[in-house]
Amino acid sequence: MKKLLIFLLVFLVGCGNTKVEEILIKPTKIELADKLEFEYASEVHLYDLVKTDIKFVSENVLIDTNSLGEHDVNLKYKNGLFNKTINIKYNVVDTTEPVLNLSNMSTYVGKEVNFLNSIMCGDNYDREVKCEILGEYDINKADTYMLSVKATDSSNNVNEKKFKLTVKEKKDTGGGSSTPSYYYFEDLIKKYKTEKTSVGIDVSSWQGDINWEKVKAAGAEFAMIRIGFGHKNGELVFDSKFKNNLVNAKKAGVKVGLYFYSYAKTTKEAKEQAKWIVDALNGEKLDLPIAFDWEIWSGYNNYKLNFDDLNKIADAFIKEINKSSYEGVNYGSAFFVNRVWNLKSRTWLAYYTSNNDFDKPYFMWQLSSQGKINGINGYVDLNVMYLDK
Repeated sequence: MKKLLIFLLVFLVGCGNTKVEEILIKPTKIELADKLEFEYASEVHLYDLVKTDIKFVSENVLIDTNSLGEHDVNLKYKNGLFNKTINIKYNVVDTTEPVLNLSNMSTYVGKEVNFLNSIMCGDNYDREVKCEILGEYDINKADTYMLSVKATDSSNNVNEKKFKLTVKEKKDTGGGSSTPSYYYFEDLIKKYKTEKTSVGIDVSSWQGDINWEKVKAAGAEFAMIRIGFGHKNGELVFDSKFKNNLVNAKKAGVKVGLYFYSYAKTTKEAKEQAKWIVDALNGEKLDLPIAFDWEIWSGYNNYKLNFDDLNKIADAFIKEINKSSYEGVNYGSAFFVNRVWNLKSRTWLAYYTSNNDFDKPYFMWQLSSQGKINGINGYVDLNVMYLDK
């Protein structure tokens, strides 16, 4: 039947019957999007390239934005009874300035400073960013020097920040003490515990032996427990207190989730880490997610990764966890969630402030590393979990 209609159409058009041509072919003029230039590694779909409201044949797939320069792609669409194809050209650019993360530095007279091990120079595209120290200083003279660090990527995007270098006389070996400053768990409860929140802690071997009965009695409702870390020196290593913490926290009635401190340099390593965790748990029930914790920022320059690489590494870990009965999430500080991380998973946010004005989604907030709770000697991280997120 379709072939007969096409034959009839061709015959009538050939006879000059333009009305039939208008009715059956319906010529469509494709209007391209106003902007066909996109940022590197941005999420752009095929239909975003046109603004004409037509019936598409091609699926609305993601287009390639993972290489700079001009690209082209074919888009198939319905034109009356027929399918037609239009070739669309678009451009991928890098207009994002590099990210600098640094603080003021200090050293002693005669001791050189390895600036590039103390400064994080990262970029959305470049795996190695040109990083320069600007200004003069004398490492052999005790004084305070105002310097700048300048980061330049291959697209000539520039970021520059000032910092202070203090060169001090040799360290005084005399005694000295300071009174520790604590954020008491009872104050956390008073300020943040509601019907829509849960309050808790996160722990590792740094907290030593924990009395979980006391922790529970003090009001902690949950704990994120470090299961391990790696690949460091090629190994995956259990936290020495993991098993005791997991067993005793659950026994005390504290809800548990886990986090893994990752040194992954590739998606392959990230997947291996996630599989290692799932295998180690062997079906153990968890109440909360498993978090990917990558924060090797002081050594970031040596990793030679761009932010797209890093997001793919985190995504590989999280997706591998999600293949099991567990949920994978990402852990990140406010600075890096704003500038580096771009994931669809839920976020465990580290933001040490009393006035949380963070405007991106997160389900758990780590607000202090100086917490104090009965059952743990010394400091512990404090967290608030939002039950409706």
